[in-house]
Amino acid sequence: MSSQTDGSTGARSAILGALRKSLGRTALDLDVVAGEAQSLLGDATRHQPKFDDQTSRARFIERATSERLTATVDEVAALADAPAAVQRYLQQCDLPAQISHPPMDCLRELDWGAIACHETLSPDEPVAVNIADWAIAETGSLVFTSRSDSPTLYSYLPLHHVILVDGGGILRYMEDYWAMIRAADTAPPRSTNFITGTSGTADIEAQNIRGAHGPRFMHIVIFGE
Repeated sequence: MSSQTDGSTGARSAILGALRKSLGRTALDLDVVAGEAQSLLGDATRHQPKFDDQTSRARFIERATSERLTATVDEVAALADAPAAVQRYLQQCDLPAQISHPPMDCLRELDWGAIACHETLSPDEPVAVNIADWAIAETGSLVFTSRSDSPTLYSYLPLHHVILVDGGGILRYMEDYWAMIRAADTAPPRSTNFITGTSGTADIEAQNIRGAHGPRFMHIVIFGE
Protein backbone atom coordinates (compact mmCIF):
# COMPACT_ATOMS: atom_id res chain seq x y z
CA MET A 1 0.00 0.00 0.00
CA SER A 2 2.84 2.37 0.84
CA SER A 3 4.63 1.75 -2.46
CA GLN A 4 1.39 2.34 -4.40
CA THR A 5 0.82 5.61 -2.55
CA ASP A 6 4.39 6.73 -3.16
CA GLY A 7 4.05 5.84 -6.84
CA SER A 8 0.82 7.80 -7.33
CA THR A 9 2.28 10.78 -5.47
CA GLY A 10 5.35 10.69 -7.67
CA ALA A 11 3.24 10.53 -10.84
CA ARG A 12 1.15 13.46 -9.65
CA SER A 13 4.24 15.52 -8.91
CA ALA A 14 5.63 14.72 -12.34
CA ILE A 15 2.43 15.82 -14.07
CA LEU A 16 2.23 19.06 -12.09
CA GLY A 17 5.91 19.69 -12.73
CA ALA A 18 5.40 19.26 -16.47
CA LEU A 19 2.49 21.69 -16.39
CA ARG A 20 4.52 24.29 -14.51
CA LYS A 21 7.39 23.89 -16.95
CA SER A 22 5.08 24.33 -19.95
CA LEU A 23 3.77 27.54 -18.37
CA GLY A 24 7.27 28.82 -17.81
CA ARG A 25 7.14 28.51 -14.05
CA THR A 26 9.68 26.78 -11.90
CA ALA A 27 7.74 27.17 -8.65
CA LEU A 28 4.26 28.13 -7.54
CA ASP A 29 4.00 31.92 -7.26
CA LEU A 30 1.14 32.70 -4.87
CA ASP A 31 0.99 36.36 -5.89
CA VAL A 32 0.59 35.41 -9.55
CA VAL A 33 -2.14 32.91 -8.69
CA ALA A 34 -4.00 35.50 -6.59
CA GLY A 35 -3.73 38.05 -9.40
CA GLU A 36 -5.08 35.63 -11.98
CA ALA A 37 -7.95 34.65 -9.69
CA GLN A 38 -8.87 38.30 -9.16
CA SER A 39 -8.84 38.96 -12.89
CA LEU A 40 -11.28 36.08 -13.40
CA LEU A 41 -13.60 37.27 -10.64
CA GLY A 42 -13.70 40.87 -11.75
CA ASP A 43 -16.07 43.31 -10.05
CA ALA A 44 -18.70 41.24 -8.24
CA THR A 45 -21.04 44.23 -7.90
CA ARG A 46 -21.71 44.13 -11.66
CA HIS A 47 -23.43 40.77 -11.26
CA GLN A 48 -25.33 41.39 -8.03
CA PRO A 49 -29.13 41.69 -8.29
CA LYS A 50 -30.38 45.16 -7.51
CA PHE A 51 -33.08 45.78 -4.92
CA ASP A 52 -32.49 49.44 -4.17
CA ASP A 53 -36.18 49.95 -3.36
CA GLN A 54 -35.93 47.56 -0.39
CA THR A 55 -34.06 47.64 2.88
CA SER A 56 -31.88 44.64 3.63
CA ARG A 57 -34.37 43.58 6.31
CA ALA A 58 -37.36 43.74 3.95
CA ARG A 59 -35.51 41.83 1.23
CA PHE A 60 -34.42 39.15 3.69
CA ILE A 61 -37.99 38.63 4.96
CA GLU A 62 -39.35 38.51 1.41
CA ARG A 63 -36.84 35.85 0.38
CA ALA A 64 -37.04 33.78 3.58
CA THR A 65 -40.84 33.56 3.46
CA SER A 66 -41.02 32.86 -0.28
CA GLU A 67 -42.72 29.75 -1.61
CA ARG A 68 -39.34 28.21 -2.34
CA LEU A 69 -37.78 28.72 1.11
CA THR A 70 -41.02 28.33 3.16
CA ALA A 71 -39.74 29.88 6.40
CA THR A 72 -41.94 31.92 8.72
CA VAL A 73 -40.81 35.16 10.36
CA ASP A 74 -41.64 37.02 13.56
CA GLU A 75 -40.17 40.34 14.67
CA VAL A 76 -39.54 41.55 18.22
CA ALA A 77 -37.99 44.67 19.70
CA ALA A 78 -35.09 43.03 21.55
CA LEU A 79 -33.43 39.68 22.24
CA ALA A 80 -35.13 39.63 25.65
CA ASP A 81 -38.47 39.39 23.81
CA ALA A 82 -37.42 36.29 21.85
CA PRO A 83 -38.74 33.71 24.38
CA ALA A 84 -42.25 35.16 24.02
CA ALA A 85 -41.97 34.81 20.24
CA VAL A 86 -40.80 31.21 20.63
CA GLN A 87 -43.74 30.55 22.96
CA ARG A 88 -46.15 31.91 20.33
CA TYR A 89 -44.64 29.63 17.71
CA LEU A 90 -44.88 26.54 19.93
CA GLN A 91 -48.54 27.31 20.62
CA GLN A 92 -49.35 27.93 16.95
CA CYS A 93 -47.79 24.57 16.01
CA ASP A 94 -49.40 22.78 18.97
CA LEU A 95 -45.99 21.80 20.30
CA PRO A 96 -45.06 21.18 23.94
CA ALA A 97 -43.30 24.01 25.79
CA GLN A 98 -39.91 22.36 25.51
CA ILE A 99 -36.85 23.28 23.44
CA SER A 100 -33.22 22.41 22.99
CA HIS A 101 -30.64 25.15 22.50
CA PRO A 102 -26.84 25.25 22.19
CA PRO A 103 -24.78 26.15 25.27
CA MET A 104 -24.52 29.85 24.49
CA ASP A 105 -24.46 32.30 27.38
CA CYS A 106 -26.78 34.71 25.53
CA LEU A 107 -29.43 31.96 25.32
CA ARG A 108 -28.88 30.69 28.87
CA GLU A 109 -29.42 34.20 30.25
CA LEU A 110 -32.84 34.68 28.63
CA ASP A 111 -35.98 34.31 30.73
CA TRP A 112 -37.70 31.36 29.06
CA GLY A 113 -40.62 31.39 31.50
CA ALA A 114 -42.72 28.23 31.17
CA ILE A 115 -40.55 26.82 28.36
CA ALA A 116 -38.39 23.93 29.55
CA CYS A 117 -34.89 24.16 28.08
CA HIS A 118 -32.17 21.55 27.70
CA GLU A 119 -28.78 21.54 25.99
CA THR A 120 -28.75 17.97 24.76
CA LEU A 121 -29.72 17.13 21.20
CA SER A 122 -31.32 13.86 20.15
CA PRO A 123 -31.57 12.61 16.53
CA ASP A 124 -35.35 13.15 16.62
CA GLU A 125 -35.30 16.49 18.47
CA PRO A 126 -38.68 18.23 17.98
CA VAL A 127 -37.58 21.86 18.42
CA ALA A 128 -34.18 23.54 18.65
CA VAL A 129 -33.64 27.27 19.10
CA ASN A 130 -30.41 28.65 17.69
CA ILE A 131 -28.97 32.09 17.07
CA ALA A 132 -27.50 32.97 13.68
CA ASP A 133 -24.26 34.89 13.34
CA TRP A 134 -25.48 36.79 10.28
CA ALA A 135 -28.17 36.80 7.61
CA ILE A 136 -27.94 37.50 3.87
CA ALA A 137 -30.66 39.71 2.39
CA GLU A 138 -30.05 38.75 -1.25
CA THR A 139 -30.76 35.04 -0.76
CA GLY A 140 -32.67 34.85 2.53
CA SER A 141 -29.82 32.78 3.96
CA LEU A 142 -28.68 32.46 7.57
CA VAL A 143 -25.02 32.11 8.49
CA PHE A 144 -23.82 29.81 11.27
CA THR A 145 -20.21 29.30 12.30
CA SER A 146 -19.20 26.32 14.40
CA ARG A 147 -17.70 27.06 17.81
CA SER A 148 -17.44 25.28 21.13
CA ASP A 149 -20.75 26.84 22.19
CA SER A 150 -22.38 26.49 18.75
CA PRO A 151 -22.32 22.87 17.51
CA THR A 152 -23.31 22.50 13.87
CA LEU A 153 -25.86 19.74 14.48
CA TYR A 154 -28.29 22.18 16.12
CA SER A 155 -29.02 23.48 12.62
CA TYR A 156 -29.62 20.07 11.04
CA LEU A 157 -31.20 17.60 13.48
CA PRO A 158 -34.43 19.18 14.80
CA LEU A 159 -37.78 18.94 13.06
CA HIS A 160 -38.50 22.59 13.88
CA HIS A 161 -35.51 24.94 13.58
CA VAL A 162 -36.20 28.25 15.34
CA ILE A 163 -33.53 30.85 14.60
CA LEU A 164 -32.93 34.15 16.33
CA VAL A 165 -31.12 36.78 14.26
CA ASP A 166 -30.11 40.35 15.05
CA GLY A 167 -31.78 42.82 12.69
CA GLY A 168 -28.49 44.72 12.58
CA GLY A 169 -26.71 41.62 11.34
CA ILE A 170 -28.54 41.32 8.01
CA LEU A 171 -25.91 41.80 5.32
CA ARG A 172 -26.98 42.83 1.85
CA TYR A 173 -24.94 40.40 -0.27
CA MET A 174 -22.97 37.19 0.20
CA GLU A 175 -19.81 39.05 -0.82
CA ASP A 176 -20.27 41.36 2.16
CA TYR A 177 -19.83 38.41 4.51
CA TRP A 178 -16.64 37.17 2.86
CA ALA A 179 -15.18 40.69 2.72
CA MET A 180 -15.81 40.99 6.46
CA ILE A 181 -14.13 37.63 7.14
CA ARG A 182 -11.09 38.53 5.04
CA ALA A 183 -10.78 41.92 6.75
CA ALA A 184 -10.96 40.46 10.27
CA ASP A 185 -7.60 40.12 11.99
CA THR A 186 -8.50 36.68 13.30
CA ALA A 187 -8.44 33.10 12.09
CA PRO A 188 -11.46 32.20 9.93
CA PRO A 189 -14.18 30.00 11.44
CA ARG A 190 -13.54 26.26 11.48
CA SER A 191 -16.69 25.80 9.41
CA THR A 192 -19.32 28.12 8.02
CA ASN A 193 -22.83 26.93 7.14
CA PHE A 194 -25.19 28.92 4.95
CA ILE A 195 -28.75 27.70 5.49
CA THR A 196 -31.35 28.87 3.01
CA GLY A 197 -34.88 27.81 3.84
CA THR A 198 -36.16 24.48 5.02
CA SER A 199 -34.64 21.19 3.96
CA GLY A 200 -36.18 19.85 0.77
CA THR A 201 -35.69 17.60 -2.24
CA ALA A 202 -37.53 16.94 -5.48
CA ASP A 203 -35.57 13.81 -6.39
CA ILE A 204 -38.64 11.55 -6.13
CA GLU A 205 -41.07 12.12 -9.03
CA ALA A 206 -40.25 15.85 -8.98
CA GLN A 207 -42.39 16.30 -5.88
CA ASN A 208 -40.94 18.84 -3.45
CA ILE A 209 -40.59 17.01 -0.12
CA ARG A 210 -39.75 19.09 2.96
CA GLY A 211 -37.61 17.74 5.78
CA ALA A 212 -35.89 15.14 3.63
CA HIS A 213 -32.46 15.64 5.14
CA GLY A 214 -32.87 18.36 7.73
CA PRO A 215 -35.50 20.51 9.48
CA ARG A 216 -38.95 20.46 7.91
CA PHE A 217 -39.95 23.76 9.49
CA MET A 218 -37.97 26.99 9.90
CA HIS A 219 -39.13 29.90 12.03
CA ILE A 220 -37.01 33.07 12.15
CA VAL A 221 -37.27 35.61 14.96
CA ILE A 222 -35.65 38.95 14.07
CA PHE A 223 -34.82 41.08 17.08
CA GLY A 224 -33.72 44.70 17.25
CA GLU A 225 -33.69 47.38 14.59
